[in-house]
Amino acid sequence: MNGNVTYFEVPSRDIAATERFWGTLFDWKFKGGNFPGYSMIDGPEPMGGAPHDDASRHPRIYFAVDDLETALARVRELGGTAQDPVTIPSGAFAHCTDDQGVEFSLFQDPVPAD
Repeated sequence: MNGNVTYFEVPSRDIAATERFWGTLFDWKFKGGNFPGYSMIDGPEPMGGAPHDDASRHPRIYFAVDDLETALARVRELGGTAQDPVTIPSGAFAHCTDDQGVEFSLFQDPVPAD
């Protein structure tokens, strides 16, 4: 397991308000994401994004793992929950909760082709 924070998301019900608040607070710049309804946040490390029309009230943190399937099995063994992985051009991720209901996500970089 790696465990380094690799990405974060700030949910948004109103992307203009989200851009205004966070952009003013931290001087972040927002730009279009890889698909409609998603903005990338330019500036912070690690990189972040903002899903539009997301009623969540808490930022989501993505932790890096070397093997997503193994990590998801471990989450479940420890009493947490894990959704099925989603593959995107930059890798794969899955949303999880710990055994107390705290939400987080796991992310694996793309697996090199053989």
